[in-house]
Amino acid sequence: MWDFTCPDTLTSSYFNRAVLSPGAVANEAEEEKKSKYSSLPSLYDFTAIAVETLGAVRESAMDFLQELGRRIGNTTAERHSFMFLMQRLSVAVQRGNAVCVTGAALSSPILDNKIALLL
Repeated sequence: MWDFTCPDTLTSSYFNRAVLSPGAVANEAEEEKKSKYSSLPSLYDFTAIAVETLGAVRESAMDFLQELGRRIGNTTAERHSFMFLMQRLSVAVQRGNAVCVTGAALSSPILDNKIALLL
């Protein structure tokens, strides 16, 4: 089993940890997920994956994703499976970032008109 989370590195509640080192927020998020699922029976192999909104990924998570990509490639005979998996995760993170930015932006008629023109 795996659980993917993407903590918003730029939110005020993470700011003090985010400035410590790249991946500090992801590390904390992964530890929280491990704690959350610690009561799972031992027959389950659980992996927590956290990718910060600015892109930092913990090494253990990258190892898991590489193994997952390899297994998908072995099943489908698609040699680019890992790259496709990473692209899909990247798009998911970018969509989440867009939601964070637009949710945090103050509404203004000028900004709303510019966004409408882009759409």
